Amino acid sequence: MNFLTLRYFKTVASELNITHAANKLYISQQALSSHIRNLEEELGVKLFNRTPRLSLTDAGRCLYEAAQSFDDINATLNDKLNSIRNEERGELRIGLSFTRGQFILPHVLPEYAKSHPQVHINIYEERSNALLERLLRGEIDFWISADNPDVEGLVKEPLFKESFYMVVPLKVLENTFGQKKASALAEKMEKNFEIEDVSSCPFVLLTPGNRSRDLFDNVMRTHKLTPNILLETDNSQTAFELSQKEMALTLYSDMFLRNYTGALNPSVKLIPLEKYVDSDLLHVFYNADNVTSRYKEAFLEDLHRAFVV
Repeated sequence: MNFLTLRYFKTVASELNITHAANKLYISQQALSSHIRNLEEELGVKLFNRTPRLSLTDAGRCLYEAAQSFDDINATLNDKLNSIRNEERGELRIGLSFTRGQFILPHVLPEYAKSHPQVHINIYEERSNALLERLLRGEIDFWISADNPDVEGLVKEPLFKESFYMVVPLKVLENTFGQKKASALAEKMEKNFEIEDVSSCPFVLLTPGNRSRDLFDNVMRTHKLTPNILLETDNSQTAFELSQKEMALTLYSDMFLRNYTGALNPSVKLIPLEKYVDSDLLHVFYNADNVTSRYKEAFLEDLHRAFVV
């Protein structure tokens, strides 16, 4: 049974007169009668009583009621397809790290969602290598990252720079070196921070594979140092809060500091690391062939409006 046959049936069921129905449908009575007979044979039921006058059987009434629902479904489907054709409806899939998502997405998505109520938004918060694979497989539309993969065919647009800080609780310095040396180190850090000075302190770090951890490990290898890693976590917010509670040192991005709403511990110093770690430039990556819909282009525009290099 197809939509055309169902339309023929509905018209006959509404008119209960083959002649009137055929005129309405602009086909011959013979052709219309043939369609109805074929439908009855296909369904294996009699849809109409032919005598004394045309009327619906129980099966015919059942199909007629169902046909009304088919109309609603068809109308809804056409609306959705029209929206897709007009690029007003669809799915927006964004990949980025959990911690970056906490900072970036609140600046973009609330207004975007208001402007594009028919767009379903999916957020994928995973490691960079997993998100790159998703992007290459076409499973996400945009990937926001500080990584710089050499992959042919990907478009890369800059967003903004982030710098890194060493979070140094004075209490940890005291516990590691004693109060006198800790005071001298704290004063020295304000003018000339040396990574060697704190390498023996306990650290709370992100797990390997996270961007800030990879940067930290690279600095340590370059200076032939072995850090005292007390704890590892996948959440930079957790690492920062533990450092604020004076448990250990950690590495933190100014991107997250700008978004931090808690009260900073005055006994914890934030030491810029530009001497050791270059500022990271975050990019948004995408496949140009997959970002042709207006609602996807609009997200890209909103992202650039919110974050200027």
